[in-house]
Amino acid sequence: MASFTSGRLHVIGGGLAGAALATLMAEDGVDVTLYDEAEPFESRWTRGMQTAPKSHKTAEPEIFYDPQGLVADYFARFPEIPTKLIRSAHCVMGLKRGRRKPAVIQLDQGIAHALVARRLGFVLRTITAINLWHQRFSSEETRVGNSSFPSDFDPDDQANKPGTYHRDALAVLAEVLFSMPAHRCSSALLARVLAPNLRSLLSKSHEPVFSAIDPIILNDIALPTLRERFITSGGNINAYTKLGDIDSTSEYATDLLFDDDTQIVLKPNDAVVLALHPRPLCDTVPDIGIPPAPARRQTMAFELRQSFAEPRCLLISDDIVRAIYCSRRHIQVSLNSSFHLPSDGTIDQFAERIWKRCVWLCSQYLNMDLQARSQNGQDVDYPNFRFIDTEAPFPEFNPGFAAFRHRLRPPWKNLFLCGDSFPADYPPGPAALFASVKQVRQQLQGFLTQ
Repeated sequence: MASFTSGRLHVIGGGLAGAALATLMAEDGVDVTLYDEAEPFESRWTRGMQTAPKSHKTAEPEIFYDPQGLVADYFARFPEIPTKLIRSAHCVMGLKRGRRKPAVIQLDQGIAHALVARRLGFVLRTITAINLWHQRFSSEETRVGNSSFPSDFDPDDQANKPGTYHRDALAVLAEVLFSMPAHRCSSALLARVLAPNLRSLLSKSHEPVFSAIDPIILNDIALPTLRERFITSGGNINAYTKLGDIDSTSEYATDLLFDDDTQIVLKPNDAVVLALHPRPLCDTVPDIGIPPAPARRQTMAFELRQSFAEPRCLLISDDIVRAIYCSRRHIQVSLNSSFHLPSDGTIDQFAERIWKRCVWLCSQYLNMDLQARSQNGQDVDYPNFRFIDTEAPFPEFNPGFAAFRHRLRPPWKNLFLCGDSFPADYPPGPAALFASVKQVRQQLQGFLTQ
């Protein structure tokens, strides 16, 4: 292996992206220092889903789209981490249009293929495939669209509005993959995610593309393992150190200025990696010039008395519920991003309404009886619950820039960007995060061996 003794590496941001990259680079023999405004190697990846040590057992299983298996491949290099950290997820999309029979689409083996296969006849399937592929090259300003999501509670005139299962499916997928309303999601980026290449669209044999990560194993085993590996390899940790500003010349970053008045002087052959979410990134490097659009997650977690053998996921075109995640002894209900809590009524009344909706949806689409698994609280008709209202773990850039993320260029030669916001053709999430780690590692190896 080439010598990396010529320069040091400073990684700003100790979340999963920064921690994963710093561990790899330390094992490559690089002198790495990891900075974080809190404690590095603690998961803010699912920070909105209550992953603090005292409450992480109610965390969302974080079912995500990863056709190349990048997340599993990364953790496979550490034999101390159980392989069941990443598992294939049984995912179903349930769509209902007015009083018509619900359509169930199995998504375990290819999203684009499943959507095309829903159409009747060779001609319609061919047209759908061509339209989906053509959408990849549309204007970046085009949006998926704000579909009307009818439910069983809608009046007939609302429920029977014109629309198709296919159009609803795209809107639901945009909601889930981007953590924001469909009318704000880039249609071109969504098309590239659904059909990453022509072979995947035409192939008759597919590998599962949805995976589920277990947040308990992630927080209790995986991240502590990475921390131990990082320290054993000679890495340095500076916790509770927030980056304030970066001094520079026209070509290189020269100084790192932290809020506690600490100043790190950089040599020309030192490298700096910003593994930050879009909001703090834009605050630190205003020259990037793309403000992030905040995305929020409203989630309700119900405790059950009977465990699920495997994670399951239901993506749904419903006016309240966006997705239902079944994992261990919890039902995690992700609410529609365009839905707002009613001003009248209590959170308990709202929880009862959500629980009834989940019971009906799981019965319709998953053939699952939640009532048989539940242990309702005292004098109420729903299980114990926790309501979470917070910023989504993966805030997206403003709509017009969503598909331009890969065109971002740091303003200095020794500065690199790492995290879920930067790889092309990935929705913000775990797969994008590890794709970025892989890419930035290669860039750093080239820079530090010059």
